Amino acid sequence: LVLHFLPPYCPQGNRIERVWLDLHANVTRNHRCRTMDQLMVRVHAYLSARNVQRSASPSLRRVDLRRTS
Repeated sequence: LVLHFLPPYCPQGNRIERVWLDLHANVTRNHRCRTMDQLMVRVHAYLSARNVQRSASPSLRRVDLRRTS
């Protein structure tokens, strides 16, 4: 048994942190949406386009976020 101690917060090692950083840089930062629904439409469109991009890194290419509402 070998224990590997990890830092309590390590965004470089957490794939979802890279997705949030990319999403924030390209969609949510300084947006001008008047409603949350408008913003969510943009977020879903961006993630859908990002999922089919071949140039995206593998950790960003297959983000499966399904709208539950």
